[in-house]
Amino acid sequence: MANIGLLYPVAAILNETGGTIAYAGGFSVGKAISASMSVEFSEAILYADNSVAERVKEFKSGTLSLNTDDLTHEVQAKLLGRTLSSDSNILTAKSDDVSPYVGFGFYGVVLRNNVRSYRALWFYKCQFAAPNIEFSTKGESIEFKTPTIEGIVMAVSDNRYMDDAIFANEEEAKAWLDEKASVVSGIGG
Repeated sequence: MANIGLLYPVAAILNETGGTIAYAGGFSVGKAISASMSVEFSEAILYADNSVAERVKEFKSGTLSLNTDDLTHEVQAKLLGRTLSSDSNILTAKSDDVSPYVGFGFYGVVLRNNVRSYRALWFYKCQFAAPNIEFSTKGESIEFKTPTIEGIVMAVSDNRYMDDAIFANEEEAKAWLDEKASVVSGIGG
């Protein structure tokens, strides 16, 4: 399967209490440029009688990197726990801001045996960190600087950390993510 597109990054605030997982207030994170996820595993090997007797390899965490066209003040306030002024003009970052846990997902176009389908990924529990800020002077040519935000992917109480779904059409992929993120029609997406 070849990934040939990326669309619709969405997030929602996670409420995980007593084994119940719920999301609220789903919102669009921006227009996607690139996304990647790497996984880290805990591993142990038990040797006995001069050979491997047992091997355990379990999900430890993941690192998610998302590059978008923009991270608005509203999105940063939601993802990073920052304070937004009433007129949305001023975003205040404090040293003791705590990024909330969120669910996060996106979908992309995939090609398998010359047939297009749509692959949607949903990460159950993420916590994002402030992106680097980068500017450069305009020289002989214009160069776009776009934000990349990184987060840690964790498992929820029942050990799930990701759902990976394939759909025949784009509408189904988007609807699945909207349902996961509790996106209200016309809001956030």
